[in-house]
Amino acid sequence: MAIRIELDGYKPGVAKFLAYKWNGSPNIDMLIQRNQDGYYLSELNQWSSEKTWHPVDNLSVNNLQLTGEVSEWLVDSLISQGNSVRFFIQIRDKQNENYIDGGVVNIAESVLASSALDNFTPPPDNNSVEPKPKTEPELSSSNGADDSLLDTNSKQETTPDPILPEAPLKVEPTITPKATTPVKSQSKLSIIATIVVAILGFVGLIIRFSYLSSEDQQENITSIQVNSQCSLNNVTDDDMTFIQQCLKSKPTVDAIIQLITEAKKNNKCNVAQRLYANQAQQNAKIAMLYAQEYDEKYYQANNCFKPDKETAIYWYETSLTHNSNNALAKERLSELQK
Repeated sequence: MAIRIELDGYKPGVAKFLAYKWNGSPNIDMLIQRNQDGYYLSELNQWSSEKTWHPVDNLSVNNLQLTGEVSEWLVDSLISQGNSVRFFIQIRDKQNENYIDGGVVNIAESVLASSALDNFTPPPDNNSVEPKPKTEPELSSSNGADDSLLDTNSKQETTPDPILPEAPLKVEPTITPKATTPVKSQSKLSIIATIVVAILGFVGLIIRFSYLSSEDQQENITSIQVNSQCSLNNVTDDDMTFIQQCLKSKPTVDAIIQLITEAKKNNKCNVAQRLYANQAQQNAKIAMLYAQEYDEKYYQANNCFKPDKETAIYWYETSLTHNSNNALAKERLSELQK
């Protein structure tokens, strides 16, 4: 389950760190990622595409709350990015590196960069700190012969035939049976030939269908063999190992989404959360779905996610870094940032 992370003001360059619902030890590493380009903090004010885990000391855990202080390596690096940038922090337990959780950072207005130290007077409370102006990016949304009738008139002319009285002498009664017999014979031959052709065609279709069915079965077997690595039946207490093995099989985006959906239904919340957090940074579709897990407008009650405005904003913005023309993401951002 996603944890909630907050930074509160203490003094310039130093902030109070708080992570709710942390089930690990106080010995941790942090991975900090910004939403505007997906880069990770490598060192003070330095961002890179490579993941860098930072050890954090002097923290404590009490009632599932991870607390302590963080210094300028984190405070200055985040404050210098401006108010429009959001950050996602993953926390890894050093005592059990398979346990990783994370959340969007909520930075209080009282958090100051170390550069403010010269002009800083310790306030009696946080209310005396002048709020920093908020800037909100403006995001716009971009969104059915005449039939003609042919009349033919035929005229029939009848003239008396002087030879008509001699008609009884015609030999139709004897000719008719002989003339029709070969016609019937030819018709039967034609029908038989048609039937034979139809049978041969039908046999050919059966052979072709059998061949295609055999190919489909082979493809289905291959697909099942690959996707079996992503079956929830393989989930143990080591969620991270399961996720790594699943992703190594290179499942499709739709397969990952299906796995997340099944994980939610079966209350495998760690699997759903970690797959989302990992893949949403790489795929706009998954980032959109992840944002909607926290968006009150789309939220459906479940045991793994709860509505959270700031987290929804973060992942909508992340989705836009992959697809800047996503009208729905822009619309929801505009609404959530009002």
